[in-house]
Amino acid sequence: MNNNSQRPRRSWYKKWWVWVLIVFGLMIAGGALLGGEGDSADNKSDTSAATKSGSSSDSKLKDNYHVGSVANHKGYKFKVNKVTYYDGSDFDKPKKGNRYVICNVTIKNDTDKKQSYNPMDFQLNANGNSTNMMEILTKENYSQNTLDSGDLDPGASVTGNLIGQANKNANLKLEYQPSVWNDETVKVSLY
Repeated sequence: MNNNSQRPRRSWYKKWWVWVLIVFGLMIAGGALLGGEGDSADNKSDTSAATKSGSSSDSKLKDNYHVGSVANHKGYKFKVNKVTYYDGSDFDKPKKGNRYVICNVTIKNDTDKKQSYNPMDFQLNANGNSTNMMEILTKENYSQNTLDSGDLDPGASVTGNLIGQANKNANLKLEYQPSVWNDETVKVSLY
């Protein structure tokens, strides 16, 4: 007999190492799915704990707020303390027909986790046109206390000015959209 005769080739799915890879892949996929469910359960318990620390109405944001009212979403609080209007000076000149709008805001973290804040989360809406609040003024009492970006430890707060400009006759709102609120926007009427 000839030793060079070829044995018939097995199909790919009949090889032992293919089945080992399939079982291993299923175990990894199952672990990922179970791990994802555990994360969801953890998130639900965190949400429940945050809701318990405040009233249940705190978890839903209203459509519109006013100066002095507090927006509270699961312990992350935001308030416009006051609004000042400034027509400018020889050094600080707004666009023709505009004036500077200075909003003094406070952000407070009443959650049990560190939270970030950023002035880029704010927009000045003038009759439906939203612009940033990153104007720079030379007048010391307005520019001295501008809101920077940073992180708030649990229980900490920060207060600072946001500076924008808009038409003197515009209907103004301050829009705040931090990522901690899952892309919900808080609108504060500035009149």
